[in-house]
Amino acid sequence: MKVGDERFLRGLYDLKYLFGDKWAPAILVTLSGGPMRRKEILSTISSYSIGEEWSDKHAVLHDSILARTLKKMTEEGLLTRIRCTKTFPVTVTYELKPEVLEFLKQAEVLVAWADKHQELIAQAQAYSRRNGDEMGTLTGIGELDEIGLTDDEDDE
Repeated sequence: MKVGDERFLRGLYDLKYLFGDKWAPAILVTLSGGPMRRKEILSTISSYSIGEEWSDKHAVLHDSILARTLKKMTEEGLLTRIRCTKTFPVTVTYELKPEVLEFLKQAEVLVAWADKHQELIAQAQAYSRRNGDEMGTLTGIGELDEIGLTDDEDDE
């Protein structure tokens, strides 16, 4: 193991847990253009054609799910909730924290990599559809031991 490998691994998992919520990427992209009200966020995300490549389940964002997700992301420190009492009725908007905007800018490199390697992405999506994505977690590693998969078998 090289020096820094463990920190790099921890960093990847930190990112996964920070931005890994089902609807977080769509909310982040939606808010990258600036503050929006919840109904605007919902209609924008509903207009996206995200695709069903990663799941056989139809993905529909309901207002109640959006409200919970926005609350969670605000409590996690990803978003700022702005309540304006100068208007009637009171308006509430959400915006990304500057650090999150910085992350999205950095993520452009990763998205470009994914665009360049569509065949790899398609293969992973097909596997995920067939087998679920539980094996992609740290707990999934333990599951490999339970089914008797050794390192030698993994190389075949």
